[in-house]
Amino acid sequence: MGDSAHCSTHGSQPEAFVCQHILASLNTKWAVGFHWSAEDDGTTPDAWCSDCEHARHAAGDWSDDLIRQVGVALVCASCYRAAKDIWLSAHVSG
Repeated sequence: MGDSAHCSTHGSQPEAFVCQHILASLNTKWAVGFHWSAEDDGTTPDAWCSDCEHARHAAGDWSDDLIRQVGVALVCASCYRAAKDIWLSAHVSG
């Protein structure tokens, strides 16, 4: 098992990393996209929104500067799944 994060809502959970826009979607409930690397076979692969995906493509791939711009945030696995569910709900109904 990987490292854990302490969440004020869910307690101690496995850690996950998302962009700042996915993190914000937990409060706004807006579906901002949910992208991850097909090469990452973990249960909570690093995830980023559609805007960050467009920026990644424009830059050619991830760079240190782009990673800083994305604003990587640590979340717990339950918050990760909640953010993914926001996207899935909009994706399925939209």
